Amino acid sequence: MKKIITLLFATLFATAIYAAEITYRVASYNADTDDFVLESWGEKPEGASAYFFNDYGATTGNRYNQIPRRHQASFELYGWQGCTIKSITFSMCSNNKAGTIGYTIVDGNTEISKMAPVDFASEQWFGEWLSKDQNVYGDITKSLNLNPLTTDTLAINLMGGTSEGSVYINSVTICYDAPESVTLESPQGWVFEKLVKKSTIAEGDVIMLYRSGVAACDLGGMTTSKYLDAKGVNNTSAVNEPDVLLFRLAKEGTAWTLTDQFGRKLGAKGERNLAWDEGVTTWNITLGYDGATIASTNAKYGTLRFNAPAESYARFWNYTSKSLPLPYAYRRVRQSQPTTPIGITLNYTERTIKLGEQDTIMVKPTITPAKALDKRVAWESTNTDVATVKNGIVHPIGVGTAIIKATTMSGGVQAEMRLTVTGNALKGDINADGIVDVSDATALVSHIIGITTYPIELCDLNADGIVDVTDVTTLITTILK
Repeated sequence: MKKIITLLFATLFATAIYAAEITYRVASYNADTDDFVLESWGEKPEGASAYFFNDYGATTGNRYNQIPRRHQASFELYGWQGCTIKSITFSMCSNNKAGTIGYTIVDGNTEISKMAPVDFASEQWFGEWLSKDQNVYGDITKSLNLNPLTTDTLAINLMGGTSEGSVYINSVTICYDAPESVTLESPQGWVFEKLVKKSTIAEGDVIMLYRSGVAACDLGGMTTSKYLDAKGVNNTSAVNEPDVLLFRLAKEGTAWTLTDQFGRKLGAKGERNLAWDEGVTTWNITLGYDGATIASTNAKYGTLRFNAPAESYARFWNYTSKSLPLPYAYRRVRQSQPTTPIGITLNYTERTIKLGEQDTIMVKPTITPAKALDKRVAWESTNTDVATVKNGIVHPIGVGTAIIKATTMSGGVQAEMRLTVTGNALKGDINADGIVDVSDATALVSHIIGITTYPIELCDLNADGIVDVTDVTTLITTILK
């Protein structure tokens, strides 16, 4: 849903600006089709599309998201004219201790932002190296102060430098403002349902012509042929192909019209003929005052009729023969949405280490269900004097206890790890603050009665393997000395 964030007043009129974000993740490379597969979630401008290309991944085929030195990968976005990019978050990692990366952002043919390649571990990027072997990607946000895009095409280019090593791109998240004139939609596509015989359709309904895994489209703009094209659509519950023809129902006077996304009215004044060669036969669409008739050019086949009476409804009359190679009419019913995370666990729930024993602790989340697309996690340390955390990388920096919290950005489910950092062994220092005093006795009692939890090696003062009141007695004796 659009969120109004600001109003810009020009003379007597107000223009609403809407804030949105979308994430594109590089999922895989299909060597058979030479295509890179993107997964996406969030909101995009209606009809917008995105493509990914990697000149290194396209030649090797097995490291689709790797950007070595002197190579480039690009996200190409179409349909973003008028939007304003506010920030881009890159999710990336490096070859442990090597890899340089830079970027350019191009509006049509105009470069609007750039940064020359530098080390991934520099402060301009993540600030430290991330190992590809650990499958940990770091989020780096680049805030931008750009003007609204003037063209339909936006390119985000990532360039490797000249030094050894590679950088790996997992995803990009684009935060942007959209003008009121731009409708936002889910990148998951739309759910379409088949219309049965005499189905009633309402003004504003959107219709797709579909059969046997293909939908009607017009790839050539009908400049070379009167035939429509067939576009593969694997799933009618997630249709997001921008080339598929979508006819919107409207009423002009007493005539119903079906208008595609290119503004071509089929069913207003006069008649128009279209055809689609499906490889079996050819069918024609004739739309005029009386509605649409979709018929095979082969006389032995019947027709599919769109009825346009003067009343406040319209109907599709489906053919009855099962053998006809004509299309079915499908109505767009709702936007398809990604699966939301409902659970998260961490590879550690509790850790105790001595200060200086480890520079970093890698905390890795597992999100359920596995098919949830948005697996982004926000990290927090409750005590930054004890430990800091960034993208699950925990740095112990002081003695004490910190809770490391991981919260999914989608769904808001949370998991925690309790981290206790001890100094040099100090008998009786239960709360690990470097001093043995009455606060440690209080902490020990809290541990025994189950209010808080401390490492057993700190609490078992008499070394009998059990933490009980005898340990409290031992601690009090130590304090009174």
